[in-house]
Amino acid sequence: MVSPADGDRSPRGDGSSNPHDPASGTPAAFWTPMSIRSLLSAADGSDREVDLREKPVGRIPDDQLLWIDVSGDEERDLEILRDALGFDETVLEALGADLRLPDASVLGHGVHQLTLLWLDDEGIDEPVPIQVVAGDGWVITRHGRPLDRLDRQREKITDQREIGSLRPVEFVAAILDWHVDGFFEVAEHLERAVDRLDEEALGTDRDLLGRLVAMRQRIARARRIASLHTDVYAEIARPDFLAHFEDADNLLLSQATQRLERAIAAIANGREMLIGTFDVYMTRTAQRTNDIVRVLTWTSVILLPAVVLAGIMGMNFKVEIFEHAQLFWGVIGFMIATAVVTLLIARWRGWL
Repeated sequence: MVSPADGDRSPRGDGSSNPHDPASGTPAAFWTPMSIRSLLSAADGSDREVDLREKPVGRIPDDQLLWIDVSGDEERDLEILRDALGFDETVLEALGADLRLPDASVLGHGVHQLTLLWLDDEGIDEPVPIQVVAGDGWVITRHGRPLDRLDRQREKITDQREIGSLRPVEFVAAILDWHVDGFFEVAEHLERAVDRLDEEALGTDRDLLGRLVAMRQRIARARRIASLHTDVYAEIARPDFLAHFEDADNLLLSQATQRLERAIAAIANGREMLIGTFDVYMTRTAQRTNDIVRVLTWTSVILLPAVVLAGIMGMNFKVEIFEHAQLFWGVIGFMIATAVVTLLIARWRGWL
């Protein structure tokens, strides 16, 4: 079986030399990099870290499950896994492949491999490819950098949950649920962002068109990332993919597929909400335009009598009234009175 990891022999243990440093004199075959985290869970709810460098794991009992999480792209990490678990070169090559798109394949000897785009706390801007490889009693997750949300899930299962009673396929189904949870979190975040845009569209005169377009692009990107997994989830739910497993296993994976479809629908709902926000924005813009046009129209109406009178009085004819200078102030008073009466009528009728 496996031996507990000795914290004093950790590459970062207190007072120990750094095995990454050639000057430390530590042989490469006798250290496990911190990028490999191995958790052995038993059916009684106990969990413990294991050290893969000591000896091959061998056959894992049915009441235990080994989860190995690999963060990084070091080739030496994969060699340590091969030596500890004893899988063949096919699995080693699959783990070392630079996969960018979701995929599902059977590697033989009961080993299944999945590639997913994991949405971490950074959201849809930085999806991280993650490989999930399941064998006899063990599950490997490999990703290029640490994933905070996956670490939180790791902390959750280190309580008294009986993870060891799960078979690898059931644990893979749990990982798929964590994966889909990321899409639900993104959908919720997008909905909150759209709600904030709704409030701003109603309460501000700022131009929100650029932000609406950016939000539409974010929703479309999230939906594309989620939709890339539909074929993979459908593939793993096929009876021939897990032909030698039980019907309950296929049911678990089918339920994961249904959750993915609901997550895609939740993201698409954000797009429908954004369309409503755009309608609110366009209505608000039309209302502001109408207000501006109304002010300009009433300005013209108020000034029109004065303009007409000024035009008449400015005609180049010799009329007797032009010989009386005091009439100038009468004309000015009449213009002002006409403007005031027009304004009062407009306010009385509710036009302003």
